[in-house]
Amino acid sequence: MTRSSGAPRAVEGHPDRWKILAVLCAALCIVVLDNTILSVAVPSIGGDLGATESQLQWIVAAYGLVLAGLLLPLAGIGDRTGRRRLLLVGVAGFGLASAGAAAASSAGQLTFARGVLGIGGAATMPATLAILGNVFSEHERARAIAIWSGVSGLAAAAGPVVGGVLLEHFWWGSVFLVNVPITIAVFAAAWLLVPDSRDPATPRMDVVGSALWTLALVLVLFAVIEGGELGWTSPRVGASALGGLALLGVFARWERRTEHPLLAPSSVADRRMQAGMVVVPVLFFSAFGLQFVLTQWLQGVQGLSPLAAGACFVPHATAVIIASLASTHLVGRVGLARTVAVGIGFMVAALLLASVGHGSLPPVVVAVAILGFGIGLACPPGVELVMGSVHPDQAGQAAGINETIVEAGGALGVAVLGSVLGAAAGVGRISPEELAGPGAEAAKQRFTDALQAPLSVTIVVLLVGAVVVLRRTRGTAAAVPPVGPDALGAPADPADPGPVSGAADRPPVGAPTTGS
Repeated sequence: MTRSSGAPRAVEGHPDRWKILAVLCAALCIVVLDNTILSVAVPSIGGDLGATESQLQWIVAAYGLVLAGLLLPLAGIGDRTGRRRLLLVGVAGFGLASAGAAAASSAGQLTFARGVLGIGGAATMPATLAILGNVFSEHERARAIAIWSGVSGLAAAAGPVVGGVLLEHFWWGSVFLVNVPITIAVFAAAWLLVPDSRDPATPRMDVVGSALWTLALVLVLFAVIEGGELGWTSPRVGASALGGLALLGVFARWERRTEHPLLAPSSVADRRMQAGMVVVPVLFFSAFGLQFVLTQWLQGVQGLSPLAAGACFVPHATAVIIASLASTHLVGRVGLARTVAVGIGFMVAALLLASVGHGSLPPVVVAVAILGFGIGLACPPGVELVMGSVHPDQAGQAAGINETIVEAGGALGVAVLGSVLGAAAGVGRISPEELAGPGAEAAKQRFTDALQAPLSVTIVVLLVGAVVVLRRTRGTAAAVPPVGPDALGAPADPADPGPVSGAADRPPVGAPTTGS
């Protein structure tokens, strides 16, 4: 089958565009699902592999860490060398890594496999959106992206439930093995249906900047995760933390001097971008980190099965979807920044409820649902702060930055809140044997008491995020209510470009991309 390379798009788009969209959505599903399906399997993995709390944190965080480091450079490679080729390589790598993860017999092997899964995800995700933008004409593209985004959100919400169903009947490796037949089918369909496209004029990627960013994140995560295991005064922990922070400083300086930065300095200087780059990772720090600690509490202390634990997150996912739809109307009344603050207010209220009632199940389930409502309100305007601060020509690059900080925030959330929980409990991890043995009640109470610490840390992080977004957007277009039905994308004055809406090749405002 002959495929064009950068040929002009037909006015009506590719004749098989809707079939291609189905393939792209299936590929996206496996990438997104892997971010949430693992949550209910953490206790089973810990018991079967004898993993410590820090090892469990590495297993969960490795995927997001690699995604955060490689998404932008791999997207650039796909633009230059062929997006279909990148998609095929990503899907094939994802399937092979999934099989390797299912066969892992130690925590180290599983962590490595999760990292390789991150490579496959980092190749697959940007390729799906780039191909979508190429096969659909402009008048259909917004609808196609909305479907793409909706599938992403549903996959993220379905992760804990799908994981619970699998673990009800099979061993923990099934949450990875389920990817293999799907990747085979997606690979075959992509090979037959998806046309190739590329943009040889794509600017050279900032490889040095990407490497500095990734290494800095690895060192910071090492310090946070291993601090609970080795001790916070350990020379290795201290050296890792200092090295990570130093590399972040080098990264910032490099980005100001290089000819091809990850994002133009003019965009980074925009206060709306700065606010978004703080609040978006804060939201996913909270979402991913709390899911990590709460699923252990639901199964280990409350004695729920993986399926029942996953079902506890269904109200959360429903609330995310409802609030995401409602956030647009609230933005029209109070503006982007204040809508983010209102959403964070709901999240803080949810955590306060959980703090008061975390000795029993019902208050926590209600709190998780309220937390989802807050995330749904805050995430769309938070993403628009990032996306709306750039020119449409830079929308694809900004979308990559948004996805990168989402994954970085999520990985840090798992690392920080997992370490805080372990430190508060006074152990690396409360084992299933301890929770089921003669001293089970005392162990469960110790775990429950320790849960207060990550809840408190999350409240502080959220409040800092709310303060930053309100202060950084004061006096900008993001801080004031829009005027008129289309004003979300309208400039506040002729000198201010304002938030950009409807860019051709980026997800719609607030589209969930990796998890809820």
